Amino acid sequence: MSIIRLSVLEEGVYAPDHRGVIVDAGRSFTTRAGRDRRGEGRMPLNPRDSLPEEGGPLDTYLSRSLAVEAEALPDGAPVVVLVHGFQFDPASGFFPPYHRKADNPHCRLYHFVGADDADMPGNDLPTQMRAHSTSWPLGLGIAAEDGGEAGLAIGFGWDSDPGILESLFGHVLNPYAVAYRSADEIAAWQLVTLIEALTRLLPGRSIDLFCHSLGSRVAVRALAQAADEALPETLRPRLSRAVEAVGRVVVLAGAEYVKEARLMMRRLNAGREGRLGQPRRFERTPDFFNAVSRENDVLDVLGENFGPVHPGSRQVIGHNGLEARDPSWVDIQLDDPDVARWFAEPDRGHDVSGDNESGVFTVADHWIHYTWPGNMALWREILRERERWEIAEMKETAPGLFNRVRLNRRPGAD
Repeated sequence: MSIIRLSVLEEGVYAPDHRGVIVDAGRSFTTRAGRDRRGEGRMPLNPRDSLPEEGGPLDTYLSRSLAVEAEALPDGAPVVVLVHGFQFDPASGFFPPYHRKADNPHCRLYHFVGADDADMPGNDLPTQMRAHSTSWPLGLGIAAEDGGEAGLAIGFGWDSDPGILESLFGHVLNPYAVAYRSADEIAAWQLVTLIEALTRLLPGRSIDLFCHSLGSRVAVRALAQAADEALPETLRPRLSRAVEAVGRVVVLAGAEYVKEARLMMRRLNAGREGRLGQPRRFERTPDFFNAVSRENDVLDVLGENFGPVHPGSRQVIGHNGLEARDPSWVDIQLDDPDVARWFAEPDRGHDVSGDNESGVFTVADHWIHYTWPGNMALWREILRERERWEIAEMKETAPGLFNRVRLNRRPGAD
């Protein structure tokens, strides 16, 4: 289906079946199972100071999957890793191939059912917006059964739904704080190992990241960890190639703290420029397209009130942007009317929105970054028409729009 699925739980990394179902959580990875014998089962988590063995289970699963899902992948087609946010459980069951109430991200987001699919009653656009279950692969232009001819998606599932009782009694934290910590301590390094493996198995290709909400924590910490100078010297060549392979990072309603994003950027820039007497580690580093909305009430409640306390700043990148100017980072404030008008000009022709004007409940502003068709069309183009969407040109063309985030709330509202 032009998608490779991976699921990260506390006890291991799973190759699920073709739907995203973990068939037998107790079974170790084996190539005797799985469609096309690409393999299924549990692989070990990789500690932060290690990378998986080349030719090991992860390489085997990915290489066998690539032989099917990327058989027709042309030069220049996007290879994009999808990283969901809070309250998803990749170990949960579902009704394949799609269900708008599923907790499993492979069923809720990483599916190939469009809003106009006649075989799925009630799956119209308003329903998808209410359930925030819009297909990410289809939205980014990836086809269901074309061998990767229109691009390849890698659905990265991670356990971001720890439950209230488990959180309070097992961790003495609220569920959001537990998920925030898990994004760093478990999921982020597994994302690093995935990118590193893809870099070796798809040499010369850019690997893009597409993340929403708390998924931004996974992506930001993954890149910050990969660029950490404190990691063993033996890992650096492989990690440097992995960082250099990441082309573009699209962040929607990012729940990561500004402080952590700026730490990541300092590490990436230092590695690219060779600061503080350190040799240059990276020939290039990723470009970040950060979608911001001041109307995002969910981030008000969760990210800024239920996350762990961070001295100095509790602001999140989905509200405030990076709070710094960097040539590799652009903040796109979707609910700024001037930004919307700029994108709607004839030479660009994009209908973006950071506030849902169609009547779907207000908190949908947190998911409208991908449920609104015009927004998804922009992200699709940013990943596919790269020369048209360069950060430097955007900032030069409209410096007043992309060099600041306005603190307006409810523009034009009563």
